[in-house]
Amino acid sequence: MNLSGITMPAKAVLASGLALTWATMAASPSPAAGAEEKVKWEFEVSSGIEYDSNISVIQLDTSTANDDFAGLIDAGLSLTAPLGAKTKLRAGYDFSQSLHFDFTNFDIQSHRASAGIGHDFGPVTFDIDYNFAHATLGRKGFLDLNRITPALSGFLGRKVFVRLAYDYTDKNFLNRTARDATVNAVGVSLYYFLDGTRSYFTTTYRYKDENATAAEFDYRGHDLRLRYTRKFPFGADEARFRIGGRYEKRNYRSVTPSIGQIRDDDRLRFETSLEIPISRHLFAEVEYEFDDFSSNLPSADFRQHLVSGRLGIRF
Repeated sequence: MNLSGITMPAKAVLASGLALTWATMAASPSPAAGAEEKVKWEFEVSSGIEYDSNISVIQLDTSTANDDFAGLIDAGLSLTAPLGAKTKLRAGYDFSQSLHFDFTNFDIQSHRASAGIGHDFGPVTFDIDYNFAHATLGRKGFLDLNRITPALSGFLGRKVFVRLAYDYTDKNFLNRTARDATVNAVGVSLYYFLDGTRSYFTTTYRYKDENATAAEFDYRGHDLRLRYTRKFPFGADEARFRIGGRYEKRNYRSVTPSIGQIRDDDRLRFETSLEIPISRHLFAEVEYEFDDFSSNLPSADFRQHLVSGRLGIRF
Protein backbone atom coordinates (compact mmCIF):
# COMPACT_ATOMS: atom_id res chain seq x y z
CA MET A 1 0.00 0.00 0.00
CA ASN A 2 1.50 3.30 -1.09
CA LEU A 3 1.25 6.25 1.25
CA SER A 4 2.45 9.08 -0.88
CA GLY A 5 -0.58 11.14 -1.74
CA ILE A 6 -4.16 11.42 -0.65
CA THR A 7 -6.11 10.63 -3.77
CA MET A 8 -8.91 8.42 -4.87
CA PRO A 9 -8.93 5.42 -4.83
CA ALA A 10 -7.56 4.12 -1.53
CA LYS A 11 -4.62 2.26 -3.07
CA ALA A 12 -3.18 5.60 -4.13
CA VAL A 13 -3.77 7.23 -0.78
CA LEU A 14 -0.61 9.09 0.09
CA ALA A 15 1.84 8.34 -3.67
CA SER A 16 4.02 11.53 -4.04
CA GLY A 17 3.52 13.96 -1.20
CA LEU A 18 -0.26 13.38 -0.88
CA ALA A 19 -1.23 13.19 -4.76
CA LEU A 20 -3.20 16.22 -4.37
CA THR A 21 -0.23 17.46 -6.37
CA TRP A 22 -1.02 15.44 -9.45
CA ALA A 23 -4.67 16.39 -9.12
CA THR A 24 -3.89 20.10 -8.99
CA MET A 25 -0.71 20.41 -11.06
CA ALA A 26 -2.06 18.20 -13.85
CA ALA A 27 -5.78 18.79 -13.61
CA SER A 28 -7.70 18.09 -16.81
CA PRO A 29 -8.52 21.21 -18.79
CA SER A 30 -12.00 22.62 -18.24
CA PRO A 31 -14.29 23.68 -21.05
CA ALA A 32 -14.80 27.39 -21.55
CA ALA A 33 -17.37 28.94 -19.29
CA GLY A 34 -20.81 29.29 -20.83
CA ALA A 35 -23.31 32.04 -20.16
CA GLU A 36 -26.07 29.57 -19.29
CA GLU A 37 -24.12 27.20 -17.06
CA LYS A 38 -25.89 25.81 -14.02
CA VAL A 39 -24.82 24.33 -10.71
CA LYS A 40 -23.43 20.84 -11.28
CA TRP A 41 -23.21 18.10 -8.65
CA GLU A 42 -21.31 14.83 -9.08
CA PHE A 43 -21.28 11.85 -6.72
CA GLU A 44 -19.30 8.62 -6.91
CA VAL A 45 -18.94 5.63 -4.60
CA SER A 46 -17.05 2.40 -5.24
CA SER A 47 -15.68 -0.67 -3.50
CA GLY A 48 -13.27 -3.38 -4.51
CA ILE A 49 -10.19 -5.38 -3.64
CA GLU A 50 -6.46 -4.83 -4.09
CA TYR A 51 -3.39 -7.06 -4.06
CA ASP A 52 -0.10 -5.48 -2.95
CA SER A 53 3.11 -7.49 -3.40
CA ASN A 54 5.06 -5.37 -0.90
CA ILE A 55 3.14 -3.59 1.85
CA SER A 56 4.87 -0.23 2.29
CA VAL A 57 4.56 3.29 3.66
CA ILE A 58 6.43 5.48 1.23
CA GLN A 59 6.09 8.60 3.38
CA LEU A 60 7.93 6.79 6.20
CA ASP A 61 10.52 5.04 4.01
CA THR A 62 9.14 1.69 5.17
CA SER A 63 8.60 -1.54 3.24
CA THR A 64 7.81 -4.99 4.64
CA ALA A 65 8.68 -7.37 1.74
CA ASN A 66 5.34 -9.05 2.54
CA ASP A 67 2.22 -9.17 0.39
CA ASP A 68 -1.43 -8.82 1.36
CA PHE A 69 -4.94 -8.21 0.06
CA ALA A 70 -7.06 -5.23 1.09
CA GLY A 71 -10.67 -4.21 0.69
CA LEU A 72 -11.20 -0.73 -0.77
CA ILE A 73 -13.99 1.77 -0.16
CA ASP A 74 -14.04 5.16 -1.90
CA ALA A 75 -16.56 7.98 -2.14
CA GLY A 76 -16.50 11.47 -3.55
CA LEU A 77 -18.80 14.48 -3.92
CA SER A 78 -18.07 17.55 -6.05
CA LEU A 79 -19.79 20.81 -6.89
CA THR A 80 -19.21 23.28 -9.72
CA ALA A 81 -21.19 26.53 -9.69
CA PRO A 82 -21.03 29.63 -11.93
CA LEU A 83 -20.37 32.96 -10.24
CA GLY A 84 -21.01 34.93 -13.38
CA ALA A 85 -20.43 34.37 -17.09
CA LYS A 86 -16.70 33.67 -16.74
CA THR A 87 -16.14 32.70 -13.11
CA LYS A 88 -16.61 29.29 -11.51
CA LEU A 89 -16.61 28.03 -7.95
CA ARG A 90 -15.49 24.46 -7.19
CA ALA A 91 -15.76 22.40 -4.02
CA GLY A 92 -15.37 18.74 -3.19
CA TYR A 93 -14.96 16.05 -0.56
CA ASP A 94 -13.33 12.62 -0.95
CA PHE A 95 -13.25 9.68 1.44
CA SER A 96 -11.04 6.62 1.08
CA GLN A 97 -10.50 3.51 3.21
CA SER A 98 -8.31 0.42 2.83
CA LEU A 99 -8.85 -2.65 5.03
CA HIS A 100 -6.04 -5.20 4.89
CA PHE A 101 -6.70 -8.88 5.45
CA ASP A 102 -3.57 -9.41 7.59
CA PHE A 103 -1.52 -6.20 7.90
CA THR A 104 -4.20 -4.13 9.62
CA ASN A 105 -1.58 -1.72 10.98
CA PHE A 106 -1.28 -0.51 7.38
CA ASP A 107 -4.98 0.29 6.96
CA ILE A 108 -5.39 3.79 5.58
CA GLN A 109 -8.30 6.16 5.93
CA SER A 110 -8.24 9.56 4.28
CA HIS A 111 -10.48 12.60 4.10
CA ARG A 112 -9.86 15.35 1.58
CA ALA A 113 -11.74 18.63 1.26
CA SER A 114 -11.11 21.12 -1.52
CA ALA A 115 -12.35 24.49 -2.72
CA GLY A 116 -11.34 26.68 -5.60
CA ILE A 117 -12.31 29.47 -7.93
CA GLY A 118 -11.44 30.11 -11.56
CA HIS A 119 -11.89 33.04 -13.92
CA ASP A 120 -11.66 32.99 -17.71
CA PHE A 121 -9.75 36.04 -18.94
CA GLY A 122 -10.02 35.01 -22.58
CA PRO A 123 -6.49 33.98 -23.61
CA VAL A 124 -5.83 32.43 -20.20
CA THR A 125 -7.75 31.14 -17.20
CA PHE A 126 -6.62 31.83 -13.65
CA ASP A 127 -7.44 29.31 -10.92
CA ILE A 128 -6.64 29.11 -7.24
CA ASP A 129 -7.38 26.00 -5.20
CA TYR A 130 -7.11 25.01 -1.55
CA ASN A 131 -6.86 21.39 -0.40
CA PHE A 132 -6.94 19.94 3.09
CA ALA A 133 -6.23 16.26 3.72
CA HIS A 134 -6.26 14.15 6.87
CA ALA A 135 -5.02 10.55 6.91
CA THR A 136 -4.88 7.82 9.53
CA LEU A 137 -2.59 4.79 9.45
CA GLY A 138 -3.62 1.69 11.39
CA ARG A 139 -6.51 3.69 12.92
CA LYS A 140 -4.06 6.21 14.39
CA GLY A 141 -3.49 9.80 13.33
CA PHE A 142 -0.85 9.95 10.63
CA LEU A 143 -0.73 13.05 8.45
CA ASP A 144 -2.44 16.41 7.92
CA LEU A 145 -1.79 18.41 4.80
CA ASN A 146 -2.71 21.92 3.66
CA ARG A 147 -2.04 23.04 0.11
CA ILE A 148 -2.65 26.23 -1.89
CA THR A 149 -2.27 26.15 -5.69
CA PRO A 150 -2.59 29.14 -8.03
CA ALA A 151 -2.40 28.31 -11.74
CA LEU A 152 -2.61 29.81 -15.23
CA SER A 153 -3.81 27.80 -18.21
CA GLY A 154 -4.82 28.20 -21.83
CA PHE A 155 -4.77 26.73 -25.31
CA LEU A 156 -1.90 27.09 -27.78
CA GLY A 157 -3.74 26.50 -31.02
CA ARG A 158 -6.49 23.88 -31.25
CA LYS A 159 -4.62 20.82 -30.00
CA VAL A 160 -2.26 21.96 -27.24
CA PHE A 161 -3.34 23.01 -23.76
CA VAL A 162 -0.80 24.36 -21.23
CA ARG A 163 -1.11 24.69 -17.46
CA LEU A 164 1.46 26.47 -15.25
CA ALA A 165 1.10 26.05 -11.51
CA TYR A 166 2.79 26.81 -8.22
CA ASP A 167 1.88 25.15 -4.97
CA TYR A 168 2.73 25.64 -1.34
CA THR A 169 2.21 22.67 0.96
CA ASP A 170 2.40 22.33 4.72
CA LYS A 171 2.78 18.75 6.02
CA ASN A 172 2.21 17.77 9.64
CA PHE A 173 2.97 14.21 10.73
CA LEU A 174 1.32 13.15 13.98
CA ASN A 175 3.96 11.87 16.46
CA ARG A 176 6.64 12.10 13.76
CA THR A 177 7.48 15.80 13.93
CA ALA A 178 10.97 15.31 12.45
CA ARG A 179 9.21 14.74 9.11
CA ASP A 180 7.02 17.86 9.29
CA ALA A 181 7.79 19.92 6.22
CA THR A 182 6.92 22.83 3.98
CA VAL A 183 7.09 22.32 0.23
CA ASN A 184 7.41 24.81 -2.61
CA ALA A 185 6.81 23.42 -6.09
CA VAL A 186 6.41 24.70 -9.64
CA GLY A 187 5.21 22.69 -12.59
CA VAL A 188 4.06 22.75 -16.17
CA SER A 189 1.59 20.38 -17.82
CA LEU A 190 1.10 19.98 -21.57
CA TYR A 191 -1.91 18.28 -23.14
CA TYR A 192 -1.83 17.21 -26.77
CA PHE A 193 -5.26 16.32 -28.14
CA LEU A 194 -5.36 13.77 -30.94
CA ASP A 195 -9.16 13.51 -30.99
CA GLY A 196 -10.48 16.03 -28.49
CA THR A 197 -10.84 14.55 -25.01
CA ARG A 198 -11.37 11.09 -26.52
CA SER A 199 -7.65 10.62 -27.20
CA TYR A 200 -4.83 12.72 -25.76
CA PHE A 201 -1.37 12.74 -24.19
CA THR A 202 -0.43 14.51 -20.97
CA THR A 203 3.08 15.29 -19.83
CA THR A 204 3.99 17.10 -16.61
CA TYR A 205 7.31 18.30 -15.25
CA ARG A 206 7.50 19.42 -11.63
CA TYR A 207 10.33 20.82 -9.50
CA LYS A 208 9.95 20.53 -5.73
CA ASP A 209 11.90 21.91 -2.77
CA GLU A 210 10.97 20.21 0.51
CA ASN A 211 12.23 21.58 3.84
CA ALA A 212 11.62 19.33 6.85
CA THR A 213 12.15 19.81 10.57
CA ALA A 214 15.01 17.28 10.48
CA ALA A 215 17.66 18.17 7.90
CA GLU A 216 18.06 14.52 6.79
CA PHE A 217 14.62 14.73 5.12
CA ASP A 218 15.32 17.94 3.14
CA TYR A 219 15.53 17.40 -0.61
CA ARG A 220 15.07 18.96 -4.03
CA GLY A 221 13.32 16.83 -6.57
CA HIS A 222 12.50 16.54 -10.26
CA ASP A 223 9.31 14.75 -11.27
CA LEU A 224 8.43 13.85 -14.86
CA ARG A 225 5.17 12.14 -15.85
CA LEU A 226 3.68 10.98 -19.13
CA ARG A 227 0.20 9.55 -19.67
CA TYR A 228 -2.02 8.58 -22.59
CA THR A 229 -5.82 8.51 -22.27
CA ARG A 230 -8.16 6.89 -24.77
CA LYS A 231 -11.96 6.67 -24.70
CA PHE A 232 -13.70 4.24 -27.03
CA PRO A 233 -17.27 3.05 -27.65
CA PHE A 234 -18.45 0.28 -25.34
CA GLY A 235 -22.09 -0.71 -25.60
CA ALA A 236 -24.23 2.40 -25.38
CA ASP A 237 -21.50 4.37 -23.57
CA GLU A 238 -17.70 4.81 -23.55
CA ALA A 239 -14.87 2.94 -21.87
CA ARG A 240 -11.66 4.67 -20.77
CA PHE A 241 -8.12 3.31 -21.03
CA ARG A 242 -5.10 4.97 -19.44
CA ILE A 243 -1.42 4.12 -19.48
CA GLY A 244 1.46 6.14 -18.10
CA GLY A 245 4.76 6.35 -16.32
CA ARG A 246 6.64 8.51 -13.90
CA TYR A 247 10.29 9.22 -13.06
CA GLU A 248 11.26 11.06 -9.88
CA LYS A 249 14.77 12.08 -8.84
CA ARG A 250 15.32 13.18 -5.23
CA ASN A 251 18.52 15.00 -4.27
CA TYR A 252 18.78 14.96 -0.48
CA ARG A 253 20.89 17.68 1.08
CA SER A 254 22.09 16.26 4.41
CA VAL A 255 23.55 13.03 5.74
CA THR A 256 21.08 10.34 6.83
CA PRO A 257 22.45 9.12 10.20
CA SER A 258 21.36 5.48 9.76
CA ILE A 259 23.54 5.04 6.65
CA GLY A 260 26.18 7.71 7.33
CA GLN A 261 25.80 9.33 3.91
CA ILE A 262 23.52 11.55 1.84
CA ARG A 263 20.54 9.73 0.37
CA ASP A 264 20.21 9.29 -3.38
CA ASP A 265 16.77 8.18 -4.63
CA ASP A 266 15.47 7.35 -8.10
CA ARG A 267 11.83 6.31 -8.43
CA LEU A 268 10.14 4.75 -11.44
CA ARG A 269 6.45 3.98 -11.74
CA PHE A 270 4.34 2.39 -14.46
CA GLU A 271 0.55 2.35 -14.24
CA THR A 272 -2.41 1.44 -16.40
CA SER A 273 -6.18 1.24 -15.92
CA LEU A 274 -9.34 0.33 -17.78
CA GLU A 275 -12.80 1.56 -16.84
CA ILE A 276 -15.85 0.09 -18.55
CA PRO A 277 -19.52 1.11 -18.20
CA ILE A 278 -21.97 -1.56 -17.06
CA SER A 279 -25.05 0.65 -17.18
CA ARG A 280 -25.78 4.37 -17.28
CA HIS A 281 -24.45 4.91 -13.76
CA LEU A 282 -22.65 1.66 -12.88
CA PHE A 283 -19.01 1.04 -13.87
CA ALA A 284 -16.15 -1.38 -13.29
CA GLU A 285 -12.43 -0.58 -13.21
CA VAL A 286 -9.23 -2.61 -13.09
CA GLU A 287 -5.81 -1.06 -12.35
CA TYR A 288 -2.21 -2.20 -12.34
CA GLU A 289 0.82 -0.38 -10.92
CA PHE A 290 4.51 -1.28 -10.77
CA ASP A 291 6.98 0.69 -8.64
CA ASP A 292 10.76 0.38 -8.84
CA PHE A 293 12.35 2.54 -6.14
CA SER A 294 16.15 2.71 -6.00
CA SER A 295 17.82 4.18 -2.90
CA ASN A 296 20.97 3.80 -0.82
CA LEU A 297 18.63 3.76 2.21
CA PRO A 298 17.75 0.03 2.36
CA SER A 299 14.18 0.50 3.65
CA ALA A 300 13.39 2.83 0.70
CA ASP A 301 14.90 0.49 -1.91
CA PHE A 302 12.23 -1.91 -3.17
CA ARG A 303 9.89 -3.04 -5.93
CA GLN A 304 6.14 -3.34 -5.71
CA HIS A 305 3.22 -4.62 -7.80
CA LEU A 306 -0.36 -3.50 -7.13
CA VAL A 307 -3.43 -4.93 -8.83
CA SER A 308 -6.96 -3.81 -8.01
CA GLY A 309 -10.52 -4.13 -9.23
CA ARG A 310 -13.61 -2.22 -8.17
CA LEU A 311 -17.27 -1.66 -8.92
CA GLY A 312 -18.77 1.79 -8.57
CA ILE A 313 -21.74 3.99 -9.18
CA ARG A 314 -21.57 7.55 -10.47
CA PHE A 315 -24.19 10.28 -10.75
